[in-house]
Amino acid sequence: MGIPRYARIAMMLASFVLTAALPAAATPIGDLHYLVGSWKCTYHAGAMSMAYDTTYAYNLSGQTLREIAAWAGGGDEELVGYDPHAGWTAVVFDDHGNTTVMHATGHNPNHIVYHSVYPDASIAVTFDRISATKYTTHGTVRTGGKTISSVDTCTRVTR
Repeated sequence: MGIPRYARIAMMLASFVLTAALPAAATPIGDLHYLVGSWKCTYHAGAMSMAYDTTYAYNLSGQTLREIAAWAGGGDEELVGYDPHAGWTAVVFDDHGNTTVMHATGHNPNHIVYHSVYPDASIAVTFDRISATKYTTHGTVRTGGKTISSVDTCTRVTR
């Protein structure tokens, strides 16, 4: 005779609820939770300095971290993910329609060394957690026969 249809549906719904309630496998992306919220940042490259604001939030059930940065006249969006077999991936969408894909190996969420893989390999960015309220990124890009180095310093906006 088998299990009645309503019982199968109830069991299926219960399994969905239980699966959703189970904690996701611990990955280093969860260790970036301190970034969620608003930050004030400063970009320095040579004599150039620029202030910008950035916010972080998780999406895709906490498996992807989304950053939105805005400055006078522009901004960008970045998605960061972690795969235990492949490492870190960051995809940056700028306000001109360009996309950059970067990859990093390792699992330490406090020190991530990215290298661009698309559209070229000229970009390197190192993310360093200084504290729960401060982080830096150090970047280099090769363009026009020159290497440009930059440092971003970000501080959490007090709530």
